[in-house]
Order: sequence, then C-alpha cells, then structure tokens
Amino acid sequence: MMTAKRRPNRRFLIPAVGIALVLLLVLLRPVSLARPEAQNPAQDRWVGYYMVLRPTVDYDFDRDWETYGNIKILNARLQSDGRYAFTDLEGQALFFDFLPPTDPEDPYSATVAFQSDVADAVHNTLITDQGNTEELSGTLYFGPASTPAPGGLGYSWTSCQVYQREDGSLYLTKGQSFMGGGMSFKQETKYTSTINGRTTQDALSVELRTEMIPRLESCTFFQLDENGTLLNQTTLTEAEALALTDGSYQLPLAEGTDCILIRQDEERDGQTYTTLTPQPDGSFTGDLWFLDERGIGVQVMIQTISE
Repeated sequence: MMTAKRRPNRRFLIPAVGIALVLLLVLLRPVSLARPEAQNPAQDRWVGYYMVLRPTVDYDFDRDWETYGNIKILNARLQSDGRYAFTDLEGQALFFDFLPPTDPEDPYSATVAFQSDVADAVHNTLITDQGNTEELSGTLYFGPASTPAPGGLGYSWTSCQVYQREDGSLYLTKGQSFMGGGMSFKQETKYTSTINGRTTQDALSVELRTEMIPRLESCTFFQLDENGTLLNQTTLTEAEALALTDGSYQLPLAEGTDCILIRQDEERDGQTYTTLTPQPDGSFTGDLWFLDERGIGVQVMIQTISE
C-alpha cells in the first residue's frame, strides 16, 4: 500500500526545530552507564568454620587480606578438581560446600557436600515439605605443643567464618580467638531457595566442639589370648605415628589373639589403657590420636593384618 507524503505545516516548523535541538543537546550530554552490580557480602551464605592455629603474637594475621564491602576476607583458590580450598592459610575445616548441578537441566542434581579436617564429622539432612535442614558437626582435638611458639606466648586458635557466594566461590573472615579446650561453636543460618517455581525455607547448622588431649610419647599393643597369655607385643612411637603417610598403622595379628590391650604412654599424665575387641571377621580396628609439634591432633587408624 502506498502512503502519500504530506507537506509540513509551516506553523509548527520552527517549534519542531527547537524541540529537535533540545533533544540533540540532551543526547549529547555525558551520562553514567549502568554497571554490573558488585557482589555484596550480605548476599553470601554462611557455611561453617575454618579453625586456624597461630602464634598468639601474630594476632593480626589478616592484615594483608583484601577488603570486600566493609570487611577483610581471604579468598579460597579454585583447584584442578573444580573445588575451592584455602591453600594460602593452613587450618582445620568444617563447613558445607554447595556444588553446582551435574545436569544443567536438572536443578535437583546439585550436591550438598562438605569439607572436614576434624574428627567425628557427621552430616545429617532433614527433609520436609517446608524446606531442608542440613546439619554438620565434628570435634577438633588438640593439646600442648612440643616446640615453643614464636614470641613466647604460646599458640591461639581463631574460629574463622566461611562464606560461599552464589557462583560457588568461598572466602573466610577472621573470627573469635581462644586458648584452651572445652569450647563449642554452633551457628545456624536460614535462607530461601526457589526451584522450578517452588520456594522453600532451608537452614544450615554447623557445630564444632574442641577438646584438649594429652601428648602421647608412644603406644604399646599387647596381643592376648583368651587366657590372658601374651602372644605378641608391638610399640608405635610418636615419631613413627606422625610419619605415617596415610594415617593407617598396620598391626600384624598373632594367631589366637582374643583381645588387644593398648597402653598409651603420655608425656605428662602417666599411662592409660584401652582394649580392642575383635570384629565379626576376627580383625581389630581402632583410632588413636597423636599431636604434631604445634599440638594439632593427628588421627592414626589401627588395623590388624594376618601374619
């Protein structure tokens, strides 16, 4: 269809030119372009603890951390396996690690994982129609250091707080410092999740217990038959225990062993005794805790092997 051209009405020509000039001036003025919104710490999810043991004199070990919002943080580094780890600061982890969906088309394929360097770590999930509650707990064992700390004031623990951004990256902030055992840290956070149009109220709960243990100089294993006769005797020293690469001690099992009596020779408090009883398959297993030079607990798993 053709459209006829109309001649401009000269009564409105001059005002129209004036309006066009005003619009041109407005368009030529400098304007602020919209920028992507910066990540906000308030939008990140608290996921647990990262316990750091430092000389007490090094109280400001966060002095070189970067500023994020109005807080100082240490970012975790992305590893080759796609997970994040705090490789720039040695510590003991106990925190959740939310992994992305393995199938981009299925949001329910996301995984609720966790990272733990402490003992007795337990993860429970409570699922309801209103939402899910993820619970994580564990125990940090430690004791006296074998070497003096720099500055002569001993070592202190700091319970750093771990957070996770929406993109999966992790960072921590400096938390409460303490000396001595028996303390317990527990925190819960709630958040809203929406999957396929369904919104739920979910929660995270992390509890970290601390317990001081004595320093063991050695452990001696007495293998006894049903009459209490000694069949074999083996000693594991502190140096040997700390040198185990996989944390497992293989104990040759003497034929006819009915129980294993363990004598723990402590540095300051004398001796304590525990007993291992056989598993249904006749093997013996157990856990012992030694301390490294700074006093951090090192777990040693005892496993018997047939001679």
